[in-house]
Amino acid sequence: MTFGILPSLHASRIFLLAPLLLSLCSPAQAKRKDVVVMNNGDHFTGEVKRLQDGLLYLETDYVSSNIGLDWNQVQSVQSTATYRIVLNNGQRFEGKIEKDSDAKAKTEDFMIREASEEVQVPAATVVIIDSRKPTFWRQLQGAIDFGYSFTSGNSQTTLDANTNAAYKTPGWEAATSFDSTFGGQSGASKTNREDLESTLSKFLNRNSFLVGYSDFLHSSRQDLNLRMTLGGGYGRYLKRTTNSNLSWLGGVVYINESFDTTTAQPSDQNMEAVLGLQYTFNRFNFGELDSQLQAFPGLTDAGRIRAKTNNSLTIKLRNNFHLAFTFWDNFDSEPPATAKKNELGVSSGIGWSF
Repeated sequence: MTFGILPSLHASRIFLLAPLLLSLCSPAQAKRKDVVVMNNGDHFTGEVKRLQDGLLYLETDYVSSNIGLDWNQVQSVQSTATYRIVLNNGQRFEGKIEKDSDAKAKTEDFMIREASEEVQVPAATVVIIDSRKPTFWRQLQGAIDFGYSFTSGNSQTTLDANTNAAYKTPGWEAATSFDSTFGGQSGASKTNREDLESTLSKFLNRNSFLVGYSDFLHSSRQDLNLRMTLGGGYGRYLKRTTNSNLSWLGGVVYINESFDTTTAQPSDQNMEAVLGLQYTFNRFNFGELDSQLQAFPGLTDAGRIRAKTNNSLTIKLRNNFHLAFTFWDNFDSEPPATAKKNELGVSSGIGWSF
């Protein structure tokens, strides 16, 4: 019986390995030959990936990572792929693209070819170009940052870890971020802070949008076990260019919070208004500034005001790595009797964008 089974096992292994061997031996899928020409005459051939924060990203066979080209210095683009395009007035399209600065209508040098029509606009009004990805994971965009410091004099340790990710489509966008800070010192109590924030935005016509918002915050410095914030509102872009965005948000949120102070463990539920501003600025070949400010005036708890801000500066390095500098602050005008009103932090570290 043993001699009869061995041939069948060998045959089954060959049968299972055959598709793998065929896939390894088959030629790789040919890459597109998109062509980008710069104002100084330089030519690049590869795959145009996206336009983001004033940079046109191109993947080539001879560079280890994507090349970021200054959109203002791009003379022409020729590509056969289909992209999602967003203009600075909020209009959204999906189709093929072509840029030609030598076109007769120099003021409308960017063409979008949709299934049923062609649209010509000035290239300066294009703020986002994004290629359609074949899978969910490849569509994600985000960053991971990590910072660590140690002082031998007082054996103080500080650890910061931050991550964020976003999934974008022509009609909506989902984004989430997680920030964690840990501090410890020999002979003293340890502190920690975790903040998980998520948003779901539905784009309306032009530059307005609806947003759903959730936030889960723990802060030992403010004796806060957990503050859960759920709500939503309406927002609008005040300014939108290739290099910068400025938007505001107004809405209502519900909060459920619990504290653990030295004297008691109070908890409460309230309704609050939310007013927010967000500004993003990108400078070619340097980095990005992202600033967010939110105020939460109390509705059912009149007179109480909470506020939070998150500000980050990233400086680009090679191969999608960057230096990250962050400043954040949480303020509560009426915390429990022995809890702190304010907590702020400054951190620095190294990160990687995807």
